[in-house]
Amino acid sequence: MSVVDLVALTCAVLALAASAALALATQRTLAAARELERTREEFVARAEPALEELRSVVLRAGAQVDRVDDLVEVAASIGDRVDAATEVTYRALTSPVIKTVALASGTRRVARRLRGVDPLPESGARTGTGR
Repeated sequence: MSVVDLVALTCAVLALAASAALALATQRTLAAARELERTREEFVARAEPALEELRSVVLRAGAQVDRVDDLVEVAASIGDRVDAATEVTYRALTSPVIKTVALASGTRRVARRLRGVDPLPESGARTGTGR
């Protein structure tokens, strides 16, 4: 055998070894790809129902938030009305009550004068409207 025959034989053996290595690598890659596809299908089978449940939970939560928002608006409206009613009541009752107290005080003074009792206390302090 000549050197050329030996180099050709060595190249053929190396090419055969490289082909075998590539075939083995391709087989392992194909097996990994098949396993990955099975895992993807399993993931999709589990994830789709979970996503549907998540969507329904989010929709229910959104509806609950809308209801709470409506309740807060109603409560704020009621609070505003109560404040307005309190202010109106205060304004409506304050003046008549003050006038009634002043009338009662004046009537008491007149009654004391008619009975002959001094309307002013002995300490000299004056009670009344401050005039």
